[in-house]
Amino acid sequence: GWVSSHTTSMAAVSTAVARTPVARTPTAALAGQRRSVAARALPQTSTRGDPVQLASAVARLDAHVARIGGADLYAATEDATAAVDVMVRSKNIGGTLEECLARSDGVWEVCVMPHMLRLSAPLGITFRPVRYSLKDGKIRSDVRFRLPGGIVRGWLSSSGSVKATARSDHDGAAIDLVFERFWIDLDDGDVPKDFVECVSAVDKAVDAVGKAGFLPSFAFFPVHFFDAKSGTCVFEFPPLRSNIAAKRVGDVEETLKF
Repeated sequence: GWVSSHTTSMAAVSTAVARTPVARTPTAALAGQRRSVAARALPQTSTRGDPVQLASAVARLDAHVARIGGADLYAATEDATAAVDVMVRSKNIGGTLEECLARSDGVWEVCVMPHMLRLSAPLGITFRPVRYSLKDGKIRSDVRFRLPGGIVRGWLSSSGSVKATARSDHDGAAIDLVFERFWIDLDDGDVPKDFVECVSAVDKAVDAVGKAGFLPSFAFFPVHFFDAKSGTCVFEFPPLRSNIAAKRVGDVEETLKF
């Protein structure tokens, strides 16, 4: 649960949706190009700075999420963002990246995502929740969106795999997200549709938009902090130098399809 590789693709899909008549069949699909990456083990990282300060930062973020009733990137406060900054500086993922990935199964939702807040709020577009489901090296992203006035709303979804990066130009912990399927659900229900339900003409349009919008440069994410006990992860979206914090909110349902 990591975040979001969809800053560009979400914006592109939202534009396409705004220009597309709403259909009764509310899903879309994408079979994207697979980019092969090899997993590598990374050395254990250690806390930089005061461990007490780091523990306090985790507690402050937990308190923030509890206070607002869940993960909501639009409710991020200065204190929550400052707490995330402490975690970023620590570079503490609690072991090797492969160990981190092995403990990351679950449903994660974003609580701090500065670039999405800056890009979407002035336009009156919301992406809430930004949700990542991880299980056995597979990842599914489900992002609920709403355009101004609620004229178009629903879910943007994608699925693929997550692996330790094979890039040689990065020394720290980092992952590659290989998204293979993209689809859209124009039904604003609480449960987004699965890829297998995508059969409409709108699906094919979203397929093309997803292929054009998902670039290798958006698939690489440095991981700055991970704590399985508190269910906290902080990773970076390098193109905009934005640090994203996500909280684990539950287990992956057995019926969820990746």
